[in-house]
Amino acid sequence: MNSAHQIISAGPDPRDLALAPGQSLMLPSARVDLGGSMAFFRRRSGLIALVTGAALAIGAAVTFSMPITYTAEAVVSLLAPTDTPEAAASAGRQAGPSPNSSYVDTQVETLKSRDLAQRVASALGVLDGKSAAQQAEIVTTYQNNVSAVRSGESYALKVAFKAPNGQDAAKVANMYAQQFTQIEVKAAHESNTETAKLVAPRLEQLRQQAHADTERLQRYRIANGLLSTSGASLTEQEISSYNQEVTKARAEAAESQARLATAQAQLRSGSAGDDVGEALGSGVIGSLRARESQIGGEVANMQARYGPNHPQLVRSRSELAEVRSDIRNEITRIMSNLQAQRDVADQRLASLSSSLGAARGNLARNNAAMVGLDELERTAQSSQAMYETYLNSYRQLIAQDGTQRPNARVLSLAEVPLLPSSPNIPMNMLLALVIGLGAGLAAAYVAEALFRGVTTSDEVEQGLGSRYLGAIPLLASVSRKSRREVPAITQEPRSAFAESFRSLRTSIEQAVYGPAQIIAVTSALPKEGKTTVASCLAQTLAVSGRGAILVDCDLRGRGVSKLLRLSPEHPGLIEVLEGKVSLADALVTGESGLCVLPVKPSDLAHDTLLTGETFTRLLQELRACFDYVVLDLPPVLPIAAGRTLAGMADATVLVVRWRKTMKGAARSALGMLPRESVNVVGVTINRMDMRRKRLFGYSDPAYFYREYKAYYA
Repeated sequence: MNSAHQIISAGPDPRDLALAPGQSLMLPSARVDLGGSMAFFRRRSGLIALVTGAALAIGAAVTFSMPITYTAEAVVSLLAPTDTPEAAASAGRQAGPSPNSSYVDTQVETLKSRDLAQRVASALGVLDGKSAAQQAEIVTTYQNNVSAVRSGESYALKVAFKAPNGQDAAKVANMYAQQFTQIEVKAAHESNTETAKLVAPRLEQLRQQAHADTERLQRYRIANGLLSTSGASLTEQEISSYNQEVTKARAEAAESQARLATAQAQLRSGSAGDDVGEALGSGVIGSLRARESQIGGEVANMQARYGPNHPQLVRSRSELAEVRSDIRNEITRIMSNLQAQRDVADQRLASLSSSLGAARGNLARNNAAMVGLDELERTAQSSQAMYETYLNSYRQLIAQDGTQRPNARVLSLAEVPLLPSSPNIPMNMLLALVIGLGAGLAAAYVAEALFRGVTTSDEVEQGLGSRYLGAIPLLASVSRKSRREVPAITQEPRSAFAESFRSLRTSIEQAVYGPAQIIAVTSALPKEGKTTVASCLAQTLAVSGRGAILVDCDLRGRGVSKLLRLSPEHPGLIEVLEGKVSLADALVTGESGLCVLPVKPSDLAHDTLLTGETFTRLLQELRACFDYVVLDLPPVLPIAAGRTLAGMADATVLVVRWRKTMKGAARSALGMLPRESVNVVGVTINRMDMRRKRLFGYSDPAYFYREYKAYYA
């Protein structure tokens, strides 16, 4: 922060400090101006304290107007990641995803969902007997008052609920935890129920479709003779059987034909039929042959004993012939039987061959019908498979319903809180303090940035581009005795106030090459203390043993005349210029030897008198009579005559009031006093409060006033 100079000693040559407008003093960029920052805080501490106090008051009012709420917290744990679907199934729990970050975040949002708030409110019975609008409002309140967060990187979730009293908060928080652990079970039950409702009609439709397709298939089979056993059609089975029977019949026919042909061949060869195979195997022929052999033996014996006509022999021969006739008849019968067997075998073979041909014709027709049969079979199988799939799913849903276990459990129930969680008085007040300090600092910064009053020597040299002649302290800040500035010069000659004017005189002398006999004192605007500065400077010059005169050139303000309490009837500058009185008659001499040329009040405009030859001659006369002539000029901005009078002086001093005169006004005043015609030796800051000067930095001697004020009496 820049600081102002108060000239207590001569100090450095002000000519070395003369800077062009806009020129700035460059300091090392690496240096932190901690003292300037501290000065800023001390300077604006009142504003900062005011804003901070207001923020604390507002914070306290808001805090104590907030409703009291209690917060209860329960903890639930999700399914551990080591639980596999098989383990979940064996434990009777519904298998779900492992609780990775996405899953945990989803569960946190579930805890804060409106659906869970609806379940909790319903479970607590607070929705009973309420209208739809009231129920919606209650559910919204529950949803707004619940919060859920994940505990670190674990699978534990903290669910907290806020309520006007602790018991309600704990009760609702615990119900939230319980409902959350059951929400997946209930969701699974509701899902199964809903799925079963959706599947049942479809299942019945598929059953009917499968039945219809199967029935259509069977009708087609019956209609086309495609009935089958063991996967083959009846026609195919029939052909297979006929093939076997035909083969067997053909073999039997061949066998019968062979036996018959053999027997016939034996008979044609002269055989009596005894060697025919069927005869050899016949029991009748065997017994007849035995009888023939017996009778033949008897005949042979009788022929040996009896004669040919012996009756017994004749009878035996007759019996033998009869037996042999029976044998021939039996052989004939056997041959007839062989012929019959061959005929039967041939007829059977022909019949079977005919049936086989018919079956093969049916098979050819059935093969054409098999294309449609295959399509119907595929349709029936597809319908049956789909039906069985839906049926199995339906049975699984029915079997699972009521057997699910939750994927979360309650780790700890919420306890009734003893202290309210809101309002948090320490936190709120700390926040209000932080906000207040921030706002106070911002307000202080804005006030500092918007302030345009001249305060420091740097602002004079860098901002105004003029030499800094020193500061005139506020009398009350350096003296407890004197109450008026001009008498203080003689009453307290060793005071800091008197020393500041001696320093001002020295600065003026050092700023001018040659004698500065006529010194003009002016300001940019009225009430900036130029008259006091001019009067005290003239008094300082007078008490130093020099001949000094103070001329009141402010015809309208009459600052000197009023400050020194001179009689308004006493003739003064105007009368001297008009020649009405002599200079000696118009002068007023004080105890210190200071001569004053006052101004008498007048309703007429006499500004032209000050810019004419008459005033010039008066200044020459005063230059000859006095060592120093101090002119109290009117303000530069409102009165044009002041600029002309400033050009007649050897040195012109511009007075600015500490922290009151705007930089723009001072800059404009300097601009109206061109260097070509006016010798503005510099700017002095008037009425500087030495007690507050330390708040504006340490770049000039006034900052160290406490250290050296003991030098002043």
